Amino acid sequence: MSQKDTISKIAFEDNKKILTGLIAVMIAITAIYQLRPFLDDAQFSYIAIPAYAILPALVTAYSAALAIKLYRQKHYQAKGFVLFAIAAAFWFVAEQIWQLYDHVWEGEPFPSEADIFYLAAYPLMTAFLFISLKPVIRKTGRNVWLFAIGLSISFLVPSVLAAYDDMFEEEAFATAIALAYPILGSIQVIPAIVGIMYLAKQGSSLSWMLILFGFIIYGVADTFFLFAELDGTYYDGHPVDLLWLYTYILIVFAFHIRLKIANIPGEEHSSLFTENIKFETISKFGIPLTLTIVSMIIIMSLIHSMFMESDEQISAQSMMLGVVAMLAVFAVIVLTINKNLSRLVKMRTNELIEQRNNLENLVEEKTHEILKSERLSAIGELSGRLAHDLRNPLSVMKMSVDLIKQSPADSKISDENITKRIDMIEKSIDRISHQVDDVLGYVRNSPLNLSNVSLNELIQSSLDKVNVPKDVQVELSKKQIKIDCDPDKLDAVFINLIINSIQAMPNGGKIQIKITDQDNLAILKFIDSGDGISEKNIEKIFEPLFTTKQKGTGLGLASCKNIIEQHHGEISVTNNPTTFTIVLPKMLSVQQVKLESKKS
Repeated sequence: MSQKDTISKIAFEDNKKILTGLIAVMIAITAIYQLRPFLDDAQFSYIAIPAYAILPALVTAYSAALAIKLYRQKHYQAKGFVLFAIAAAFWFVAEQIWQLYDHVWEGEPFPSEADIFYLAAYPLMTAFLFISLKPVIRKTGRNVWLFAIGLSISFLVPSVLAAYDDMFEEEAFATAIALAYPILGSIQVIPAIVGIMYLAKQGSSLSWMLILFGFIIYGVADTFFLFAELDGTYYDGHPVDLLWLYTYILIVFAFHIRLKIANIPGEEHSSLFTENIKFETISKFGIPLTLTIVSMIIIMSLIHSMFMESDEQISAQSMMLGVVAMLAVFAVIVLTINKNLSRLVKMRTNELIEQRNNLENLVEEKTHEILKSERLSAIGELSGRLAHDLRNPLSVMKMSVDLIKQSPADSKISDENITKRIDMIEKSIDRISHQVDDVLGYVRNSPLNLSNVSLNELIQSSLDKVNVPKDVQVELSKKQIKIDCDPDKLDAVFINLIINSIQAMPNGGKIQIKITDQDNLAILKFIDSGDGISEKNIEKIFEPLFTTKQKGTGLGLASCKNIIEQHHGEISVTNNPTTFTIVLPKMLSVQQVKLESKKS
């Protein structure tokens, strides 16, 4: 199985198991926390202390292992995960200090050592998000950023105002610590929201969905905790504690997935979103996961508000504010996912329709090419036989005419009309011979017989074989460039191009043949002053059997193209003025010729 197949197997086959396990763990921890109204502080510490020791420890261990793995692979995300591992260690230390103050040491000072570690983790986590989401940041539009910033500010403003009012006339350091929480938390949640919206639009990555959901839940928990703390309604086992535990659980599951992918050798896992999950997976598990989290928090809040002692009065305003804020965030996320899923399904449907149409067009085009190839093959076989049969009588006729012309004056035919007719016969023979050569040149694909020759001399030899009219001026470049080629085959190409140029100028004109070179390439340009080729025909001019002449096979330029390509060169044509450009390699190895012969 290939690396790509292995990644796909991890990505798609394990989603149901992973998400089912995740929901089961979250429900279990939520059910355990429902015991809080029926336990005193000492009894509940047997639940809180292990929960806030084990889960942060797992986050720290997983992030450290993943950071080391990515660093050894020289992955571009390695720096980000190193920062996350340090921040996770700060989380772990802060949680242990918090638990010590809550259950062992007397008093809960503010600020405490725990606050220093909590706050130190924020910039590290924010840097982790920006480094890891760098590909997303480049592709995200301004509207998405404005939405994320606006949503973050909606958390920030009331939190800062409430914290400032509560800390009014307190020490500057304590006030700064209190204000730092909502400010740093709001900054941290911005890239998380942007990442969630990008994933919902482009196709979701399970591990990154869990990571970013975890960060958003953490931001909601901070806001919830702040108002509960300001109202004096916070207690150990408060529903907000469950939100932080959800964050740790989501990150543990996410890092477990990413560590499995990182252990696969190769480069396929180097991109950001490698384990894209199917739309149906999101709709069946992603949305229920979101609703499960929201439902459990609401249920727990109601249970706690009904059964907690009356002296620990819970502020309805702070509770509702936290619940409504959390519901608003998740409602926006769910609606965004659903909206983008519908759009993506429509886009994928259109893509499939387009691919189907393209395949139909491709099949039709290939079928047409096969039919054309079969037709040409049949024509080629028949033409080859006819050409071979015609060459012998043509040779006899040509030789007879030459002998009549070379006979002594006293034995020559003196009648001028007969002489003119003999000339006409000779021209007709030449024309038929040229057409036969075109057919044979296209039908026969003989191997190249290489030799190193001068292009100038070869073209001059071709010119000598063509009857150039007196009203046609030929200008040949004197540049001497030698190339490896089959002289006989290139001679046929040059003769064909020269004759075409002459025929394009029935009233006379000028033919320029330029020879230049560039690096290991020789460049030939055959330029004539004729009327040019019509735009509708210029793209078809090298197609077999296409001709604009009343008398012609339509195989001359097709044969030229085959010969040039056999030499690993290119031939093209442009208008204004009509210019046939040939590009040939100066050196052609024997291995290339043998390979070309095998292909033929």
